[in-house]
Amino acid sequence: MSKETLLNNSTCIFILPFLLIGLGNAILRMKLDGGGQERVVSGVGKSMLLDFHFKAGRLYWINTHSGVLSQADLDGTNKKKVLSLGKGISGLAVDWIENKIFWSSRKRGTIQRVDSDGKNKTTVLRNLSQPSSLAIDANERFLFWLSAGVTPSIQRSDTAGRVRTTVLKVPDRLLALAVDAVDRRLFWVQQGSGKPGALGSCDYNGNLINVVTVCDPQTDDCMSVCSSLGGSGQCNCRKGFTLNKQGGYCEDINECALWNHGCSLGCENIPGSYFCTCPEGYLLLPDTKTCREIQPCVENATLCDHACTHTQEGDVCVCPVGSVLQPDGHSCKGCLSADGGGCSQVCVTLSPGRWECECQPGYQLQPDGQQCKATGPPAFLLFANGVDIRSVSMDGSGSRMLLEDPEGSLRAVDYDPVQSMVYFASPERKQIERISMDGESRELLLSTGPDSSPEGLALDWVNRKLYWTDRGSSSICRSGLDGQDREMLIFKKLLKPQGIAVHPQAQKLFWTDVGGHPAVERSRLDGLGREVLVSAGLVTPSGLALDFSSQRLYWSDLTTGVIESARMDGSDRRTLTQNQVGRPFAVAVFEDTLWVSNWGDNQLYRLNKKTGHSPEPLSVESVHPAAIVIIHPLNKPGADICLHGNGGCSQLCESRLGLAQCSCHSQHILSADGKTCLSKKTSSTGQCCKPAAFTEKMVSGTVTVISVRYSILNTSEAYIALSADQDKCFSLSCDVNAQCVLEDTGAVCRCLSGFTGDGQICVDIDECTVGFAECVSVRSECVNTAGGYFCQCRSGFSGDGHHCIDIDECRLEMHSCDINAECLNTQGHYECRCRDGFSGSGFNCHAASSVIVTIMNYSIMKLLSCPSSYDSYCLYNGVCFYFPEMDSYGCNCMPGYMGERCQFSDLEWWELQQAEQEKRRNMVITVCVALLILLLAITASTIFCYRLETLAGLEMYRCWLFPCCVCVNSDHTAGVKLFIRSAH
Repeated sequence: MSKETLLNNSTCIFILPFLLIGLGNAILRMKLDGGGQERVVSGVGKSMLLDFHFKAGRLYWINTHSGVLSQADLDGTNKKKVLSLGKGISGLAVDWIENKIFWSSRKRGTIQRVDSDGKNKTTVLRNLSQPSSLAIDANERFLFWLSAGVTPSIQRSDTAGRVRTTVLKVPDRLLALAVDAVDRRLFWVQQGSGKPGALGSCDYNGNLINVVTVCDPQTDDCMSVCSSLGGSGQCNCRKGFTLNKQGGYCEDINECALWNHGCSLGCENIPGSYFCTCPEGYLLLPDTKTCREIQPCVENATLCDHACTHTQEGDVCVCPVGSVLQPDGHSCKGCLSADGGGCSQVCVTLSPGRWECECQPGYQLQPDGQQCKATGPPAFLLFANGVDIRSVSMDGSGSRMLLEDPEGSLRAVDYDPVQSMVYFASPERKQIERISMDGESRELLLSTGPDSSPEGLALDWVNRKLYWTDRGSSSICRSGLDGQDREMLIFKKLLKPQGIAVHPQAQKLFWTDVGGHPAVERSRLDGLGREVLVSAGLVTPSGLALDFSSQRLYWSDLTTGVIESARMDGSDRRTLTQNQVGRPFAVAVFEDTLWVSNWGDNQLYRLNKKTGHSPEPLSVESVHPAAIVIIHPLNKPGADICLHGNGGCSQLCESRLGLAQCSCHSQHILSADGKTCLSKKTSSTGQCCKPAAFTEKMVSGTVTVISVRYSILNTSEAYIALSADQDKCFSLSCDVNAQCVLEDTGAVCRCLSGFTGDGQICVDIDECTVGFAECVSVRSECVNTAGGYFCQCRSGFSGDGHHCIDIDECRLEMHSCDINAECLNTQGHYECRCRDGFSGSGFNCHAASSVIVTIMNYSIMKLLSCPSSYDSYCLYNGVCFYFPEMDSYGCNCMPGYMGERCQFSDLEWWELQQAEQEKRRNMVITVCVALLILLLAITASTIFCYRLETLAGLEMYRCWLFPCCVCVNSDHTAGVKLFIRSAH
């Protein structure tokens, strides 16, 4: 605290700023540098929301577990409870001017307020999408909050809740929000999947945006950022990265190119690391380095989760690529293991032993990094209960009867998210009907016939068709959603069809047959291309459900009590339960949970969809539960909500992940209901049009609107002004894509949003070309429309255009590979490769000839296929050939590989060739130097001999140079000796 004396001798007291922090079970006060910590209030709860009223000198907090709002003085005294708000509170803000307390409820989708003394509780805003992190600028009378809808956004409203608008949409998850009331700016924290967190700010209108990424300088995410750790001013890179030549950012080290990786055969580099790979026919041992040829195990083959191979040390369990062997030596963990790496939906392999989880569009990854939860409104169950149809929350609470039919036997039910209609069938009444979700409109669609028995219903919400199974006629039929254009699709080799499901994106129809040959089958939506997926071990497969998030199929067997799942092509079959749920009749799946109707005790159960563990009964009134439907926008992906009634929007509607996103033309703003558009002139001045939420009273026969911010006009004045304004607009002849706007200078024509021009002529703005579009995903593309644009996923990807994921054409069987080819999924596409023994493009494969004739060195040489014992001779899918004339083997390598056995990649081969050329060059240099030295030695010897002969006249030494010579020994002048050199 400090003091300052003014000119009039009065004294002002300045209180130094300080921090209030909720930590543990207490509220702490500290200086801005973290010093001077003191406990203000204790026992506030481990999870709380905190704000203060400085003028009143009070703290306010909400215990999010108990939902209790409490207060205390800033010094911690006078602690007391204000109000019990209930659970699910997600935001708190104190209005220090009007002495109000605002709070948001993520569960209810509301923002409410109460006086600071706990009185006059009222709801300000309703029907919000998971509001949280409430903030207020009391001076400007603005409320701000985060919305965790389909696209996370920052929302704004006046404190009365009359005018609501979207400030900014952010593609990443929003975590916290704060207001700078002095500079009129918003600050928020955002976190993207697999990306570092970021701190963002903008003004109150969503302009002047600034985003700062918080990165770690010791990771490769810190590009072109120099850290000064320890005052050195140098960038530091983590293991697997090195500084570039300029020292400004981290570059990946290619361990595979350095040949120090230790892999016995293949090596694949990844950012910051590498992993070893093995060619087909080989397995990577648990040391993650050594490849061994597959050999049958002797004893332990059945103990391994994935595969087993025999080595010199004995039998060893091995795991698929991307998974790692657990310490028990038998089980595997990773994306290709049975648990899918523990991921709720999508598992992405980074390297062996490293993977990360991702979520489908519309789902959010939870803090555990594995589970995915759906965004949007809360989901609930709809189930046929024999004598009625009921809706109930996911935990079994809040049961509500939609339809009662005591005389019928309601077993089949499905839901249309576009028109909010429930379709149901009764085998006894032999008819199919529909009813609105509010229960007010019921309609008979069709009578199936006297010998029919409609057992299962499935609605195609994309192509707008209705499918049903008929046990009476042993057929599967289809019609329009209005019951018209009825046709019988499948009737041959079908005995007692029961469960049925539709996959509009894959264009597939699935059903179960409980007749003499029980099976789970599928076909195209037109009934063609029929195939049996599962038949072994089935007795009465009654229930059927599709999990669109994991692309798996679930079914239940009423007789055996078994619940199973498989991929949608019938592979990877897994058993979830044996008989823990009694007699499971129908199943439904959403998020990580499977719901089951049990005819053993007539109860609904829920259990984990991957493990089948912990079956739990729901506390709900049920007579004879049958078909179950999950009601949530994400449970029927691809539904266009805007097809019916423009999605409830008054102007523009865009369907995103099963929800209608309303927007307005220029000069209009979205009202608080999120559907209706209001004129900016009307909403800002209050003239001519009366806001519905205002209080009215009669004064001398005229209507007066009570508002200090709105001017007061009687009805006659408003009518005259409106008529005059209309005359001005009619005389302007604005373009069809423009509207008349009344300004102080008069009426002018203004082009609508998405158009440009002078108002008389308006042309469309191509947002995709000029760069205005916000299609942030590299997997999406921008499509221009008249007055706007939309983002759509590129071919090979699916999603809402803002969040796109790869379509696995191989798993969904949406490929065109030959029957003798293997389908390999890639990002946005797929590849087809002919199987061993076949050749071709992959789309057309034919049997490879056993004898191939080729011309080499102008002679004909036969190439024969290698024996089976040489199947693994050529690596990396190379083709082995035998040369009879040479009695040797060779390889025809795949593109990108070289070498005698295709053991080198192009890069490795180039490096070896360079090394070989270097060796040859060094050898040539060495030989040349040796010859030069020898030549010099001979020359020196010749000169030496010549000089001796000249100076001393010793002829004797020439005998060594010629076949015959006479030498004179100078040491014995008295005699002469004759030396004859032998010719040999």
